[in-house]
Amino acid sequence: MFIDGNGQQQKIECLAVDPDIAVESGWFWDVLVIQQDDGQILRLGGVSKALSKPLQSNLNSHIQQAIQRFYQQFNPALAQAAQEAKLLFSGHHYIRHVIAHQWLTSHQWLTLGLKRKDSHRHLKSSALQQYQQLLPLLERGYLHIDDINQAFIQQQVSRYQSFFDQVETNPLTDQQRKACVIDEQNNLVLAGAGTGKTSTMIGRAGYLVNAGLAKPDQILMLAYARKAAEEMDERIKDKLAIQNLTVKTFHSLGKHIITQVEGEVPLINKMAEDPELRTRFVDEQIQLLLEDDRYKSRLVTYFVRFTHPYKSQYDFKSLGAYNAYILENDIRTLQGERVKSYEECEIANFLYRQGVAYRYEANYQVNTSGPDYKVYQPDFYLPDYGIYIEHFAVNEHNQTPPFIDQSSYLAGMAWKRELHQKYKTPLIETYSYLKQQGRLTEALSEKLLAAGVAFKPMPANELLNNLKQLGRVSEFSKLMADILTLFKSAYLDLKDLVELAKKHEDHERMLAAAYLFEPIYETYQQRLRDTASIDFEDMIGRAIDYVESGRYQSPYRYLLVDEFQDISASRARLLKAFMAQQPESSLFCVGDDWQSIYRFSGSDVSLTKDFEAHFGATAISILDKTFRFNNKIGEVASRFVTQNSSQIKKQISSHRAIEHTAVSLIKTGQDAIGIHAALSAISAKSPKAASVLLLARFHFKKPNMAALKRQYPHFKIQFMSVHASKGKEADYVVVVGLEKGKHGFPSEKATHPLLELLLPKAEAYNYAEERRLFYVALTRARHHVYLVTNGNNPSPFVRELIDNRYPILTDEFQGEGFQDKLANIPCSRCQTGYMVSRDSQYGSFFGCSQYPLCNHTQQACQWCGGGLQNKGRFRVCENPRCDFVEPVCPQCSGTLSLRKGPYSQFWGCSNYRKDAEFSCSYTEKFIDLQAARRR
Repeated sequence: MFIDGNGQQQKIECLAVDPDIAVESGWFWDVLVIQQDDGQILRLGGVSKALSKPLQSNLNSHIQQAIQRFYQQFNPALAQAAQEAKLLFSGHHYIRHVIAHQWLTSHQWLTLGLKRKDSHRHLKSSALQQYQQLLPLLERGYLHIDDINQAFIQQQVSRYQSFFDQVETNPLTDQQRKACVIDEQNNLVLAGAGTGKTSTMIGRAGYLVNAGLAKPDQILMLAYARKAAEEMDERIKDKLAIQNLTVKTFHSLGKHIITQVEGEVPLINKMAEDPELRTRFVDEQIQLLLEDDRYKSRLVTYFVRFTHPYKSQYDFKSLGAYNAYILENDIRTLQGERVKSYEECEIANFLYRQGVAYRYEANYQVNTSGPDYKVYQPDFYLPDYGIYIEHFAVNEHNQTPPFIDQSSYLAGMAWKRELHQKYKTPLIETYSYLKQQGRLTEALSEKLLAAGVAFKPMPANELLNNLKQLGRVSEFSKLMADILTLFKSAYLDLKDLVELAKKHEDHERMLAAAYLFEPIYETYQQRLRDTASIDFEDMIGRAIDYVESGRYQSPYRYLLVDEFQDISASRARLLKAFMAQQPESSLFCVGDDWQSIYRFSGSDVSLTKDFEAHFGATAISILDKTFRFNNKIGEVASRFVTQNSSQIKKQISSHRAIEHTAVSLIKTGQDAIGIHAALSAISAKSPKAASVLLLARFHFKKPNMAALKRQYPHFKIQFMSVHASKGKEADYVVVVGLEKGKHGFPSEKATHPLLELLLPKAEAYNYAEERRLFYVALTRARHHVYLVTNGNNPSPFVRELIDNRYPILTDEFQGEGFQDKLANIPCSRCQTGYMVSRDSQYGSFFGCSQYPLCNHTQQACQWCGGGLQNKGRFRVCENPRCDFVEPVCPQCSGTLSLRKGPYSQFWGCSNYRKDAEFSCSYTEKFIDLQAARRR
């Protein structure tokens, strides 16, 4: 140890120093010159002349002794390392990372002795030979071990070629064979859709037995569904002729573990196998709990105040974003009306609860339509009192939310006040800042009472009966049943749930739901105890406890898991508990992160995407050749799903290559027309029998299957939800319901925050899981996919396919019943909706697709009925075959039309109304329409 020129302590290893330290004499002090083994020279000055020689001698002696001691240990250690390396790295078996890590960590220090220039003087001749043998390992480490493993893999693939050729109907691919042979402690096989994951599972099990790595009873194969496990078991027995290899679902494994520990087969409660029965049980318990006044009061409070999440309008940058929040959460009043803001919903619910009859957005008693304002529709009208209520979106400083034009909004407020004053109609005003202060209903109550409105609070029983009629209580029961399932899967207690709720940003709402859930959970658990039964969550939970505590000892050395992308945290924990019991055990997981679509039931895609972080050092194999869909379907599907950069990158090639496009878009306002068009097209392509899979995001989209089968008897037609179609395939696929909205595809339905607390963390990428679900839909088809969409309200996924020029057919279906194109004129008001064609008693017009949340309208082309786009001071028909142009009034944005006056023609505003209260009298003498058409 010495102090350098910067005053810092520095340490020099004895092995790094030449044992021949020199002394240089100075006038007053001597300098010790230390030659390091790497050639660098260190000079230590300021040494007393009287001490320099003794210090030189002592240091040289100390270094020589240290080197001698080191090499006395080094020679046997080198021999030991060589002996271990010969045993471990002979190339006769796959070298696992944990073994390589242990050897390298234990023997890496040997490189210190071998780096010295004079090391040969201290080594025996046998040690020099051992050094040469170990040199690649010590210098290249894991890279050298990878080389050994690759050579072993090739040797095993060649040795078991006959087995891999015959184990399945078709010979396994090179990638499948390598995946079967690699024997890392943790193995992840990323198997794209149709790439033969089940064949790989069968091949892996057969290889382990044939290679003598495991006996059949030391192998455990796990599937998710009972049917999948049964099919796997049949194939093991048929293809491998093995009878005693264990194939189970996770739940049947849990049941087996419980039986082994407790000595008797557990009784499975019927509610475990029938979700509807569990929901019905929850609904019955709610009815019983309503006999308790406290619970009834809490439930009424929940419906009145906490059914929907509150978000301030000031937190949104656009009207479209706020409307999306309203739609996703289906914000409706207790009467079932959809309103335009959360605050309006709160007002409506207060009036309803107090027994005050109201009408939402009824026409004002005086017709006020004019150039600046449409028919005036106050927010609320109380018919029994002739009172109007306006809720204004302003804060204490009269500032509007960011997406509302403040000056025009304030002008509108002033106009409404003047109107009520002019016609002497009572007006009560409320404001957004009252909600932010938590005083909205309180202030409204004071104003209503002052105006003479009598409150007749609706009895709780009547309110709940009305909510039952609207289906709201059933929805709540379903929510509680879903929370029950996820709560048990998460292995939390009620105290944990309350703590999670308290930390949530919307903690009042979360606590309200948690307190309503508590007695339901306790009653459910009591029912299980009374019937001495368990549910599926208990199967996994108890199994985890028994394995982790050692009460159950695993006999399995090899765990093979199918559909790993569907793994949940609890199942992953069970796997880790098995692995911990046997240090030499191996985990082999086959899955595809592109097809992870079950987050709603607890599946966590991060366990696949971050597999190594969760399980340890991992060998990753990729099955990248699909035998199902052709290359043209693959181009669309793979490109679409990998827009999310967090998905694992894979290049999936198709066994079948074609030249023509294999994805078609059908634009129609009726699913039935789209389905018949697709089936007719399939008939033309495939007159012989073919399988057709009709898919939809939601099951209620199911068409009349009996009629379809009668009309197309030569087809094998089947309908499924996309979730249910996972693992299925057909010659042709028709996807319906590709629209935007709560029940569209992607579904824009919000998940209750209490469920979100119990689910795996949501991904940052927008619609991440819905995109994977669309990928699953596309990749069910072998030959062709037909996508049916409503062009007036198309799915964002369809817009992406068209806007980003995916290789799909967009104009294959035309004529009566089909739409020419997607609505493509953005709404200038909400910025997220599109202008779609509509008809009224006055003619055609274009209205926002977000109606009624956005009621913006535009006129249609008077010649062809097409949409009009603003270009400068003109509106121009978007139809390239139509050259209709109309000038825009610069004062009110109305339309200028050519009129006859007493002296000549002139252009006048369409919003001019003779003798009307509101009118625009703007005129122009000449407008050059030809110039506009030439633009």
